[in-house]
Amino acid sequence: MQKGKSLKDLFEENYTAVEVPAQNKKGYKIEYLYSGPWYIWDMPKDKLKREKWMELGLSLTGIFLYLFTGAANTPVNTSKLGVILAVLALCIHVLEIFALIKFICAGYRTTKMTYQEVDRILGAATGLRGILLCGVAFVAFVYAVTGGMDMLSLLVTAGYLGCGSIAFMIYRRYNKITFYTEKNRSLEGKQIIDKTVKGKDKTN
Repeated sequence: MQKGKSLKDLFEENYTAVEVPAQNKKGYKIEYLYSGPWYIWDMPKDKLKREKWMELGLSLTGIFLYLFTGAANTPVNTSKLGVILAVLALCIHVLEIFALIKFICAGYRTTKMTYQEVDRILGAATGLRGILLCGVAFVAFVYAVTGGMDMLSLLVTAGYLGCGSIAFMIYRRYNKITFYTEKNRSLEGKQIIDKTVKGKDKTN
């Protein structure tokens, strides 16, 4: 969502009320058509579909590894700092999974609001999740060193590092996908195309 704009403002900015024929007393009804720009991920459809499912698969693998690692009876999983970092990472992960589902369900052309919602989480929050998980791994390693380098603590350290690495992998893969915008012609009689890629002009 754009800073300073409510959902109502965004709706009014991107949707237009139009009259359409209807079998009622007035002979028409009011419908709201999306009139904002179309956002299109700049990747062939089949490849984009595979990429979406790949990122969801990575995310689900990451959460299973996270739950398995977090269930281990080690000091980091009971320490205040470790728990705070891990819970924050989990909250972001839940949002990430919902964003990936929305990413998968989004059409090849999608609305401005859908694109921004997906992009805000996958384009930034996944990186933050990776940083938080690396923080947990660092705390786990400190406990491992001070605890005599026991094998379980080292495995937990590796587990959290693995979770963080998966988060960074999703972050990197998603941010490699550029996009362009296409002028919405639903309210116009002529075709006008305006393309940009990540805020930069894209020329054919």
